[in-house]
Amino acid sequence: MPPITDHPLRYQLSNELHARPFPTIAAGSRAVFLALKHPDGAGPDAARADLEHLIALLDRYGAPHPQPGATHYFGDIGRHRIKWERHTEFVTFTLLLDGLGTRPFDPVDFEVFPTDWLDAAPGQRITSASLRIEAQHDVSIVQDKVSDWFVRESLAVSSVLDSAAIVAGDFHIDEAGHMRFAIFAAQGVGQGRIGRIVQRLFEIETYKAMSMLGFAHVRELNPRMGELDRELTQLMTEMQNADGQAESQLDQLLHVSTQLEALQAASSYRFGATGAYEAIVSQRISALREAPFEGRQTLAEFMMRRFDPAMRTVHATQDRLQSMAER
Repeated sequence: MPPITDHPLRYQLSNELHARPFPTIAAGSRAVFLALKHPDGAGPDAARADLEHLIALLDRYGAPHPQPGATHYFGDIGRHRIKWERHTEFVTFTLLLDGLGTRPFDPVDFEVFPTDWLDAAPGQRITSASLRIEAQHDVSIVQDKVSDWFVRESLAVSSVLDSAAIVAGDFHIDEAGHMRFAIFAAQGVGQGRIGRIVQRLFEIETYKAMSMLGFAHVRELNPRMGELDRELTQLMTEMQNADGQAESQLDQLLHVSTQLEALQAASSYRFGATGAYEAIVSQRISALREAPFEGRQTLAEFMMRRFDPAMRTVHATQDRLQSMAER
């Protein structure tokens, strides 16, 4: 066969599909998770700062450095393992710790992140979480533990991946400033499957938090949209009644149009990102293949009651802004 010229990105793009494997985690261990977002958005400077921040942490433990320009890293860091990923708007750190510790969800676990290193972070915390992975021996014990560990009103518990594990969480920030999740793995479940569950729980929490930025944005947007809507309605009424001067009305219409276009331009990225993050939350929950556990609400039910209304508000505001611009 004659030689074929490869596209210069062929191997790079192929390897990208295999570059972010799920971690392998055994029952009887724990994990801590941290997601940081740059306050001024993404870009080359943010990417460089994120990588330098990772290297600074690795140097504390004498760990090898990632490749220049890396967007992901997995390796040993002292007695623990670290998984680091950089995304468009945020960066995540997952630390895998052996053993169950002295008490559940001990804030001491987060001391693997040095205080001065956290103070020097180039981004702001969008979420952090503590996760406990235990072997599943008795359903009644699982019930007692989740009742003790989590806020009852928002507790979500389900059996996942064809009864491979029971997962639980309440999506509340605890007194130490972290979310809490628990996994009770059935006997014989492989470490790779547990790792997939851990990854998906952290992704659900992260993309939920990122989606809610869209909700915060529309809260800021709605008062200004209300003002412009009233101004536009008044202008239309004046035009229908032939009130006022045409030249003055045109100036006012151009002003409203400019303001609406500015709002659309400022909001388009956040609306698009929110839609993408919302879809990922739904996909990650679906991938867990949840089944109800002892009458408790599932993760999907929690999202339907608490998360979906916020996302509907975002979509409604986006549609309203588009409608006003068309008017």
